[in-house]
Amino acid sequence: MPGPFSGLRVIEFGRFIAAPYCGQLLADGGADVIKVESLDGDETRRNGAIVPGEGRQFLNKNRGKRSLAVDLSDPEVSAAVRALVLKMDVVVANFRPGQARRHGLDYESLSRANPRLIYAENTAYGRSGPMADAPGMDVVLAGYSGLLNITADGPMPPPEPIIDYTAGLLLAWGVSTALYTRERTGKGQRLDVALLQAALVLQNNHINHIDVIDNWREEFVEYLKHAFAGGASWADVLAKRDELQPHVPARVYYGFLRTSDGMISIAAMARPLRMKMMEVVGFDDRWSREPGWEPEDARAYTAALYGTVEEILRTDTTENWHRKLSSAGIPCGPMRLREQLLDDEQVRENGFVVRMEHATLGGLTVVAPPVAFSETPLTASTASPQLGQHTREVLLESGLDAGTVDRLAARGAIRTP
Repeated sequence: MPGPFSGLRVIEFGRFIAAPYCGQLLADGGADVIKVESLDGDETRRNGAIVPGEGRQFLNKNRGKRSLAVDLSDPEVSAAVRALVLKMDVVVANFRPGQARRHGLDYESLSRANPRLIYAENTAYGRSGPMADAPGMDVVLAGYSGLLNITADGPMPPPEPIIDYTAGLLLAWGVSTALYTRERTGKGQRLDVALLQAALVLQNNHINHIDVIDNWREEFVEYLKHAFAGGASWADVLAKRDELQPHVPARVYYGFLRTSDGMISIAAMARPLRMKMMEVVGFDDRWSREPGWEPEDARAYTAALYGTVEEILRTDTTENWHRKLSSAGIPCGPMRLREQLLDDEQVRENGFVVRMEHATLGGLTVVAPPVAFSETPLTASTASPQLGQHTREVLLESGLDAGTVDRLAARGAIRTP
């Protein structure tokens, strides 16, 4: 069956993760996505390359696309690419500051020629403010936004580039929204997803301030202005935050706990679930049982409660605790490492990973499209393209004749297989 974006024409000027992942989601939906690359290709072709020109990170974000490898600084090539862009429905881009305007690929000039064009742009910090023109990568934004796991030894970056992928999802949602709007109004528009905003979305539970309970935050922020200059360690900073913020016995009911043969993850924060967990595991928590009661030393109480619960959980296996807790309606599950997931029965039964064949590397197992539709399914149609695999056919579609394409190839302005 045709996908929801069948017939949609998309051109992607994407590098690294966010914009390319957005392009891949549109391609999974049946869109014709042309990926414009430099003559050397997207940087992720070289990062961790398996063979020359084919890196693991490129394979994970560029399936289903056509590769157009060109030198945009060549005036003839730039004109041809601009002519191609004006035939598109959607542009997905994360240009460096000023790069789009230099090549006549900025939204303002393109939308004057094609008012129906949807221009989806990925920036680091947004288009305004003192950081507007600053470059940014996932780990840089993780530091700037506070999306870090801070230990006594210091901050640790997230184990995966979750800001980039969230931005890619938001870009794809933005394109879908803009397409829906265009169906009603006939007009395109520009949309921008900043990595910084994606990082805030990921912290939606905590990036807020409720006046009646969050006044401690202001004291902590004031403390941070001078803490490190005054010789404070990361352990000191964590202790100060722990001292100031309100306490609840969350650690026992939300997180990872040891069993006799592994670990189990539990999410039982709601009071009815906490009461059920006390009953199933066999411990008492007066703080949860008696609303209004609080211990004199919240930290000591929580630490002692955690020790008691984990001691009990160590008397049985993860499988048995999972069965007992799940039967009581408590959300929980065995903890897995990512290396185990490709063989997981639940993952495979639901088609959350798919097998593909790559022209150079052969068989691949990759993450499947993330949304299931009953009538217009998303499909991982083809593996990522070889660099410049479609340059010739795309430039012919742009209006150039075969002789011109041959001449551009001869002088090294474009790359073909």
